[in-house]
Amino acid sequence: MEGITILAIILSILFLASLVAFVYYCMKGGNMIYGLVIIATFWFLLGSIYTVTDLMVNWDPLVHDGASPTFRDGWNNVIGNLNTVFSDGPIGYGTTTAIIIFASWFGRVVVDTGIAKALIKKVVELSGNKQLVTVTVVSVVSAVIFTSIFGPGSVMAIGAIILPILLSIGVDKKIAVGSFMFSVAAGMYVNIGFSSQYSENDLFSAIWDLDGFSGKFTIWTWVSFAIHVVIMVAYIMFNYFVGRNKAKAWAMPNTSADADQEYEIDENGDSEGGEKPVSNWSFITPFVPIIISLILNIVNLCMPSDSQITVIQPIVCFIIGIIVGLALTGNLKSYKKAVEMSQKTLFNGFSDVSLLIGMLLILNCFSTAANKLAAPVFQEALQGGLDWINTYPWIMLIIFIVLAPAALFRGPFMVWGSGIAVASVLGPIIASNPEGLTPLLLVLFYIQPVAIVAECCPTQSWGMWALSYSKLEPNTYIKTNIVWGWIICAINMAIGYLILML
Repeated sequence: MEGITILAIILSILFLASLVAFVYYCMKGGNMIYGLVIIATFWFLLGSIYTVTDLMVNWDPLVHDGASPTFRDGWNNVIGNLNTVFSDGPIGYGTTTAIIIFASWFGRVVVDTGIAKALIKKVVELSGNKQLVTVTVVSVVSAVIFTSIFGPGSVMAIGAIILPILLSIGVDKKIAVGSFMFSVAAGMYVNIGFSSQYSENDLFSAIWDLDGFSGKFTIWTWVSFAIHVVIMVAYIMFNYFVGRNKAKAWAMPNTSADADQEYEIDENGDSEGGEKPVSNWSFITPFVPIIISLILNIVNLCMPSDSQITVIQPIVCFIIGIIVGLALTGNLKSYKKAVEMSQKTLFNGFSDVSLLIGMLLILNCFSTAANKLAAPVFQEALQGGLDWINTYPWIMLIIFIVLAPAALFRGPFMVWGSGIAVASVLGPIIASNPEGLTPLLLVLFYIQPVAIVAECCPTQSWGMWALSYSKLEPNTYIKTNIVWGWIICAINMAIGYLILML
């Protein structure tokens, strides 16, 4: 066995040991940003040891006019790795960062102009005084809203409208919280702000260029959304009838300025509480970006590849939605009002996702280290030892379905947590077979943050907020939701396999 292979095996063991430590750190509730900085640095150092050694071992004097490797060559190699991980990594995430900011800005327009509150109240009024009908209809409408709206702040702001309404009419708090979390998660499948985190990530970005993939992926996300909503309704009905004798009216304390605030309209049409009534026409606003995207994708799906039209990019869709929202709520009637509301919603939207963006930028440093530095080490150490996965991809599917709850607490199947390290171990497979297993790996890592983390995990930001707001025990939250999330994982992963792999 060659010396470079022995070194690769030793380094692979160290990579995996640090991965186990990182998973343990995440599951114990450690700060993700600090944890990612530490492991990205460690993987950069291990990767640099391998690249410098490989440089020296495989140095060809004939190529370098008979010269031997110098300190300068080693320095350039290490600094090149450093720049690749900690500079190129975050810079390469620029497109996703912009999409997330505009998506969150759009979400804040929907919330801060009063559109979300008015829409939800209208839905409650039309549902009558029936608990089951109200919670079901509100959850379905909320799921559709979150197909476009993105950002923890917007989720919490809308939750501060929905939860008091459901709790005040006597809906059991575990159903109220669970149904809202399920609705938030449902919209994520087709939400551009969420999907862009994958399309711009080094581990998965290449598959969007594969012929026909984008159309198949769009079909899968909408089918998954529909299945998720159906199971959400089943979840609501099951828990409602099982715990219906425990339901009782409860006036939720007003802990948010967005929660059921009463206001009076003055002669200028403004309210004393600072809010404005909105017209029913404004209810189209939350759906503008997804309608634009969906229509154009449907058109292209019905046309041959050489006749397809150019689609409108996500940021443009959000800008159109922002303008429509501001216009339909009267915030473009004067220059001063337009500037004030635009700046306010932009500031709030950016604040909502600032920590998320920070974590994602650091996360991309780690994924870059995994893809550019760790992957070659694993390839050398494994010597094709994982090629069986390419032959039997259904085994990978079964593993992910059976172990789906391992995404809880930022576990090894949560790609935007310690799971990014697992994805990096599979990096050699992704790099060597982009047209084979890569679409399946995307599906497997795409569903976990949705069906498990977003709706079942108390460490998710909006999950922590909802539990604190409703005084619901985390263990009760997990036990009530996890089986349903597991079912969603199994069904949508299997459907993804059928649509994208067969």
